Amino acid sequence: MSNNRNHKSKASDAIISTVFLIWFVASIGLLIYFAKTGKTALALAVFGQYFLVFGIAGMVSSISSGGFRLSTLPILLFPIVGLTTLAGGIITQYGSEEFKKKCIDSLPMVFIILFIVIGICLIICGLYSGLYLKLVCKEYVSAQCIEVRKQYMGDKGEKYCPVYTYEYNGQSYKACDDVYTDKYFHTVGIDYELYINPKKPTQFYEPRKSTGTGIFLIGFGVIIVAFMAFVLFMINK
Repeated sequence: MSNNRNHKSKASDAIISTVFLIWFVASIGLLIYFAKTGKTALALAVFGQYFLVFGIAGMVSSISSGGFRLSTLPILLFPIVGLTTLAGGIITQYGSEEFKKKCIDSLPMVFIILFIVIGICLIICGLYSGLYLKLVCKEYVSAQCIEVRKQYMGDKGEKYCPVYTYEYNGQSYKACDDVYTDKYFHTVGIDYELYINPKKPTQFYEPRKSTGTGIFLIGFGVIIVAFMAFVLFMINK
């Protein structure tokens, strides 16, 4: 039964990935065609609709797998980019010539700023994961892993997220940080070292998980910001 569910999950993910890939290629093709034929409004609409739907799908997937959390914020920028671009297409189609020219001229700067914001959000998420939690979570507890949640990531295989139970000040708590990883596998029934926030006992810092995740997010965010800064420099050169 479990194997059947895994096969169905893999087949479903493969179909969704293929659909999004075809959709992406078709969107890029239409974008280039409309741009070359001077149909700016349609080019913006094609670009915007992909970002909008892709972003909404990402938000729904992230929230359904663990609720809204800080790491979801960068995904939120994709539908924002989509809506902004669609608005640009509407303005281009129905706005005055002078207003359209101003909007078109400002589009590169708008996108650069948006992606810089995405990069900054990733850096903030990384700092939160690697530094902030370490500062506020100071109380040591021995926590028992009672469940290991799984999340299938397509060709990358499965990632895991442990659920812990522990006691603090005479009360029992059940907590999960909703951070999935394939680097560390937890065993149900084994005790692990956690540090919790005394003011919010369900918030915790797990030394062996938080550092790696934080470094990855910070590094990815820095790359995005640095690349966009380089593009901005070349535009203004």
